[in-house]
Amino acid sequence: MEKKFLQLEKIIRNYMRKYKIPGLAISIFQEDQTIYSKGFGARDLEAFLPMTPQTLIGIGSITKSLTAFGIMKLIERDKLSLDDSVSKYLNFAPFTSHLDIQIMHILSHSSGVPAADGGLASLFYTFGDYRKVFPASSRDDFIAHLGEPEDFIIFKPGEKFYYNNDMFTCLGFIIEKLTETSYSEFIRKEILEPLEMKRAVFSKEDFEKDPLNDKITGYMPKKEGDKMVPDKKPVPLYNYLNAPGGLYVSMEEMMHYAQCLLQKGSYKGIKLLSSHSFDELWTPRISSPYGYGKDPKYCLGWVYEEDYYPYTFVHHGGGLGTSCANFSLIPEKKLGVSVGQNSCTGIVSIIGRAALSLLLDLDPMIHVEELKISQVVDEISGVYKSSHDLYELKIYLKGTVLFADIEVDDGFMSFPLIPKQLKDLSFTVCSTLPMMRESIRFVRDQTTKRVKFATYDRYLYRKT
Repeated sequence: MEKKFLQLEKIIRNYMRKYKIPGLAISIFQEDQTIYSKGFGARDLEAFLPMTPQTLIGIGSITKSLTAFGIMKLIERDKLSLDDSVSKYLNFAPFTSHLDIQIMHILSHSSGVPAADGGLASLFYTFGDYRKVFPASSRDDFIAHLGEPEDFIIFKPGEKFYYNNDMFTCLGFIIEKLTETSYSEFIRKEILEPLEMKRAVFSKEDFEKDPLNDKITGYMPKKEGDKMVPDKKPVPLYNYLNAPGGLYVSMEEMMHYAQCLLQKGSYKGIKLLSSHSFDELWTPRISSPYGYGKDPKYCLGWVYEEDYYPYTFVHHGGGLGTSCANFSLIPEKKLGVSVGQNSCTGIVSIIGRAALSLLLDLDPMIHVEELKISQVVDEISGVYKSSHDLYELKIYLKGTVLFADIEVDDGFMSFPLIPKQLKDLSFTVCSTLPMMRESIRFVRDQTTKRVKFATYDRYLYRKT
């Protein structure tokens, strides 16, 4: 096991260096205990404070699973039903004009309502982005923002997956209406306290007065010259973000949640949710693009896959600009992984799947495609010259897209590249022109095994 963790740590550190990630924390649960928990890098760069498994990190949309958990608790108390029309509880558009939108639909992003992102206004302003200024600060503003674009609702409930944060804010409204308390207080009393997640918070006040004073300073990637560097930003804590993604929690305490989920709603002998209600949470409702296998499904606040690992894979990710997290479970193996970072570069899902792969005795370099692609991109990136240095080929990564700047007898061209066959290092040149069916293939030196040549059309280029 120690050898696997050392391999995982090497992957983590390599990615942190490559993407200039200030800090990352990971905890792993198996069977009935936390088997690994560690922090890497800094939770605050200026103060040079280390990231720890106890550091509070914004988990973003993983919070949706807690909102769904809370809704199921209310269903058990006969407060509502999954097939109830949302209009029964919320007397505003689009629900009053689309009575067929049910509670189940907004829990599974299958309402047919495309995202309008009213609740994200606070994120834009927190980060100093005023390119999108619109009235959504008050509840009335938010409701109007949500309901006015009626002509954008062209699909019936159940027909189209539209990931919609505002729909989960509306679930928070429903919880508050039925419980006569705030969403955050309900989640705290009904879920966080029974799970002994004592430091988990939703509000800025509670975040600032954390008893351990172990919380992230947030960073966002900023371009300086040709490099991306961390840029310090405030962490967003705002009411309309709570139900869709507002929880700050340590990766260590997320293991309490993992234990409850892997025991189908029980924690230390306390039944928080019935087996029937728990099964409803993980019942697939609609196909989703948010996964890693061939046919991911969205349930109620969860992504469910059966073809990525040899076992059921249940997971969710989340991001808040200055932090992101990934939470993954393999129920058959009683295995859970939670990863968080104080920036949002998206590597947490890669790290989480690498950890699961290692613990399932799978090679992460084969099973986690991004790891293999990243390795190949590093190998092939650079400048190549044709014979006599006549023409140049440049391969480089721009954001998350691989580009080729190609010089031939007709002049210069620039194209995105799509992996065709990683095994033989061939990439498809992406173009809207129908005559462009060329590909670029990279060739290794037989002795050093390093990439030495690239071939495109009639030309061979040698790496400089």
